[in-house]
Amino acid sequence: MATSKPEPHHIHMKSLKPLDVQEQSAIAALALNDENASLTVDGGHRNTNKRKRKSRVWENFDEHRGENGEVWATCKHCEKKYRAESKRGTTNFHKHLRKCLPSRHDEAEQQPLIFETGGSSTSVIQRNYVINQERSRLDIETMIINHGYPLDMVQHEFFEIFVKNLQPKFELQSKVNVEANVLAIFRKEKEKLIKYFESLSCLLSLTLELWSSNEKMMTCCMTVHFIDDGWQLKKKILAFRNLQYNYDMGTVHEFIKSVLAEWRINKKVHVILLDITPPKEHMIGELRNKVFDKAPLIHGHLFYVSSYAQILSLLVQDGLSEIRSLLYKIRECIEYVNGSSLGKQWFHEAINNGSLQGKEMPFQDVPARLDTTFLMLERSLEFREAFNHLEQLDRDFKVNLSAEEWNKATSIYECLKELHKSTSNFPTTLEGYFLSVRDVYKNLLKWKQSEQVYVRSIANRMKGKFDEYWGEASLALGISIVLNPSFKLKLVENGYKKIYGIDAFLNLSEFLDDVKDVYDKYAKDLRDQGPSSSAMVDKSPSSDIISFKEWQKGKYERNMVHSQQNELRQYIEQPKEKWGKDGNVLAWWQENAQKFPIPGKMARDFLAIPVSTAISKSSEVMKMTSAHDGVHPEIAEALICGKDWLDSR
Repeated sequence: MATSKPEPHHIHMKSLKPLDVQEQSAIAALALNDENASLTVDGGHRNTNKRKRKSRVWENFDEHRGENGEVWATCKHCEKKYRAESKRGTTNFHKHLRKCLPSRHDEAEQQPLIFETGGSSTSVIQRNYVINQERSRLDIETMIINHGYPLDMVQHEFFEIFVKNLQPKFELQSKVNVEANVLAIFRKEKEKLIKYFESLSCLLSLTLELWSSNEKMMTCCMTVHFIDDGWQLKKKILAFRNLQYNYDMGTVHEFIKSVLAEWRINKKVHVILLDITPPKEHMIGELRNKVFDKAPLIHGHLFYVSSYAQILSLLVQDGLSEIRSLLYKIRECIEYVNGSSLGKQWFHEAINNGSLQGKEMPFQDVPARLDTTFLMLERSLEFREAFNHLEQLDRDFKVNLSAEEWNKATSIYECLKELHKSTSNFPTTLEGYFLSVRDVYKNLLKWKQSEQVYVRSIANRMKGKFDEYWGEASLALGISIVLNPSFKLKLVENGYKKIYGIDAFLNLSEFLDDVKDVYDKYAKDLRDQGPSSSAMVDKSPSSDIISFKEWQKGKYERNMVHSQQNELRQYIEQPKEKWGKDGNVLAWWQENAQKFPIPGKMARDFLAIPVSTAISKSSEVMKMTSAHDGVHPEIAEALICGKDWLDSR
């Protein structure tokens, strides 16, 4: 029976001996040095045949032509370029490959492997292996950034042992060097993103979040939201800084200015969504005025919006301030029970005699944190009878609330609990946002009709504050609703009816006028870009946007020539898309942006606006912050931003 021979270039690993390895290395070297050599290995014998053919060195280079017709070769490993006309030969290519570290690294990976087995362990020996120190160090630093590992892990004893056992020749960096390299990676990636933002043809939305990280410091995080050229919604952290706890809005404004300048996006921002925890109402107004005075206007509008959660928190804060003195007395009640052994005994006796067994005891709040104050009020009201029972048994317990005070606290609590529920359940969709606003208005109107004077008073204050917020947010977010093909005007119409009641028509007409103004500015911008753009722009008068009354009664004219109609009107007139939960608004606009260029441009800008800071990066960032506690602020920013950028590539 004929015996089969191994294929050329194929070496059986089991039959390989140390002497064979040396022979094979010599043969491989011959093949690399002789560009015309043809090599086969057959049963351990080598044969070389001279014949003319394209040099194997081209396996490591890509050939292409320049603008003037010259021939170039680019190294596949390091992208270095050489002139490559045939008369020049390949000597330079061979010299380059002998020095090119990535090339030597790849070549070494292809060297034969020797397996040595002893006992229960197996060792792998790779001959002529070339270590790419720079590449390996970059891998470690990228790993530290991406996984949030501590910077000093490179100095951990068992990590060093692991690395040395894996590759004794690899040189681990010090923590100081790792920090410097992390900063270098951060700056390089930042420059790439800056150029990327410059290339985008859309506007950007920002969320600016400030929260207390400790008693002396506030953490400030800025995230950008946008729709990229492939109609994908993206968000990236731009900055992560610390501010002194006693900061003012001048400091925050300077932070915003510096970040916008660093990223060169001053003229691309059209929405700033602010969230301060705990909320500071006077600072919101100060910052809004500073931003409006200094920032460039985009299409005549710069939407500066306090976050929905921020406003609801301010409303709850207003309600609690109405019963500030009662909250003080409740704190004294809790302090008395906790500080008196006899009082605690009688208090628990009242609990056991009633229906309060198993309920969580009231606790003293942290006055600066509204959530703890609200929870203290809620639990204290549940234990109202226990406090009254203690007052009957203990003559020294003189801080209890009167029946009238308990009733007032109960009425205010009933008003606030609906608002408080919304603060912990932020809407993250436009539809959910509109429904939540509608419910808040419905409750405010109900409280304005209350029999209690103090409830009516607080409802009026709350409604004035909420009207101010909604006046700022309604246009930007209303346009976003209209540009959703499954909603268009219908959801806005229904929402305005619930919010404004008999004034719905007037307010909706004003909204449509504002939408018309924004549309006109987008149309003008596209026309100003040149003939190629203006050819797509509808030049019919923007007054074609119909009024609410005309839309309702269907009396608008339908006999206009299609090409003369306003693009936004054409879009609105089309039937709404009947989507389920899986309907993709951005995919629809990607397919229809050419059909409606101006509304398409608006959609790309407005649909990127986040309805809540709950969908930004803050929750992830707060977790990362604790992992980098004690790290220099510049390094912490590099680690946090770097991880975000690497994750979202």
